[in-house]
Amino acid sequence: MLLNTFAPPFSLVGGYFIVGILFLLASVFVFFGVDLSALTSLKTAGLFHVYLVGFVMSIIIGALYQLTSVILEKAFSTIKFAFLNLLLYSVGVLVLSLGMYLEKMALIHAGGGILFIALLFFAVTYALSFLGAKKGGLAVIALLISALFLLVGVVLGFMLILILSGKFALDFELVLHYHIYFVLGFVFLIIVGVASVLLPMFALVHDLKFYLSKLSIALFLAGGVALKFSLELAFTLISLSVICFFIEALLILKKRVRKAYDYWNLNVFFALLWLLVCIVFIALNKIEFAVFMLTFGFLYAFIVGHLYKIMPFLIWYHYVAKFVGKTKVPLLDDMMIKWVANLSLALQTVSVAAYFGGLNLLSQICLVLSVVLVVVNVINFFKYTKFGVKNEG
Repeated sequence: MLLNTFAPPFSLVGGYFIVGILFLLASVFVFFGVDLSALTSLKTAGLFHVYLVGFVMSIIIGALYQLTSVILEKAFSTIKFAFLNLLLYSVGVLVLSLGMYLEKMALIHAGGGILFIALLFFAVTYALSFLGAKKGGLAVIALLISALFLLVGVVLGFMLILILSGKFALDFELVLHYHIYFVLGFVFLIIVGVASVLLPMFALVHDLKFYLSKLSIALFLAGGVALKFSLELAFTLISLSVICFFIEALLILKKRVRKAYDYWNLNVFFALLWLLVCIVFIALNKIEFAVFMLTFGFLYAFIVGHLYKIMPFLIWYHYVAKFVGKTKVPLLDDMMIKWVANLSLALQTVSVAAYFGGLNLLSQICLVLSVVLVVVNVINFFKYTKFGVKNEG
């Protein structure tokens, strides 16, 4: 990974990672308290905001502060007020999600307003980062489209609150569909774009054409057009888009130089398996199982697997690299407690099996333990931020 003078302070990136993991832990408890058969209920919306906005988007935003400058080879447009925005973002997600779960409109309005400001600030600064960028390629295109998706998704989300308040007389269901499409599209495009950089880098694979990833993006965009006319056609196109990405990722992993399994590729393998199962459940109209597989199956394993690679590297770069040649420094592999990572993945797998078997309490316990073990490794990573203090003293 190319790191240079454009690198933002790790405290900003790490701050988003910490917030994301805290919301991940909270989402496990919220998930088992909602009725997924009522997908459009406020309680269910509360769960999706805790998980997708609180966890998934927190991790993505933190990573984008770092990866945008790496991929574009230029600085992020600005990090002024970024720490204040992190605070607003966290409060906004918390208040909005709580308002939805408790069905309190006052909290929904307050939290929605705060979150709108925070996300709009990031979306604008993120989009402005592409001005003057000279580098092209799949990752740049995917990230640029994702910036536009985030802007539209944020505006549509705020419009939904205004519609609920009676301020706008628009088709609530259509706006909701497009809000979900653009927000999930932002997440999906980031995954496709960043994966085109990280998967080959971590797997040591070169000279890839990414035809399937390009087709995946095209199909997803076509799905957005189809959404206006046919929900079924839109689902079909988006499902084909996801399948294209699934096959591309598998092909990259198949070509990897190191054939041994480790905590990263095991998480990615299982994530792709859960994604395939999710698609099958959608086809069978088993929405409750599909939601579980998408959230605590695919997204959880995929994000955690890459977090295990990204966090140690960033901490090593910011706090350890300057001591190379002066004292013995840890390798990236040394910063990872491997058995803890493997046990976390095993517990997640047991949680999935238990959920399918109707053993919800066991599933929840295993999922909580899995997340706690992720936290153990994250705390261990942060321990190395003191490496410089110890060696300068």
